[in-house]
Amino acid sequence: MKLKLLLVLLITIQWAPRGFAQPSTAPATGAQPDSASVFTKDMTVYVRDFELDAENVKVDSGVVGSVRPGLVERPSKRAEHDPEAQAKKLVDTMSKNLIKDLEKAGYKTQRLGHDDPAPASGALVSGVFTEVDEGNRLHRAVLGFGSGSAKMELYVTLSDLAHPEKPLYNATQDDTSGKKPGAVITLNPYVAAAKFVMEKNAPEKTVKKTASQVSKEVVDHLEKATPPMQKSS
Repeated sequence: MKLKLLLVLLITIQWAPRGFAQPSTAPATGAQPDSASVFTKDMTVYVRDFELDAENVKVDSGVVGSVRPGLVERPSKRAEHDPEAQAKKLVDTMSKNLIKDLEKAGYKTQRLGHDDPAPASGALVSGVFTEVDEGNRLHRAVLGFGSGSAKMELYVTLSDLAHPEKPLYNATQDDTSGKKPGAVITLNPYVAAAKFVMEKNAPEKTVKKTASQVSKEVVDHLEKATPPMQKSS
């Protein structure tokens, strides 16, 4: 009986929903994620550009076929094969489609760049692309020629800006910069995050599909935290 109960518990944990209702890692005793946030339809939803690193690798111009097809689209110009340009294109496509989906759901939106200060109130959608290395350490995902694995994971969180904002992740202590490509990171155990998986060389339609999945999670959570009177108005 005890063995059967343990098996059921493990299965329940493995197949728990991946939404914002739970933190990505169990918080320490006495620490609880903020679940008292109230979102309303007249509140602006800010979408901060997701974090994605790029590693620029020089390719010998005399080597034919050494440049991989471009991410999101297949550019014809050599300059557009640059990993940094491709990373910006992916992030831009993701932000634009998130905003489009959120506005379609009836929310006011505004896009924020990486370094733009967050307003004092409203809802904030932010995220980071990650990948795991051979040592089972979590890194910010890197786009580049032959860098890392073929897939990357995206962690997205929804914050209430009226409360002190908690970072989605922290840079590892031995990584002093925290900004160089592929920096080792540790997810904040006190922040609830939804997890998505996407290929690095995903075509535009796949990026849009992932953005749709993200926006659905965000809208579901916003609606659950919206007062009944606001929903009926």
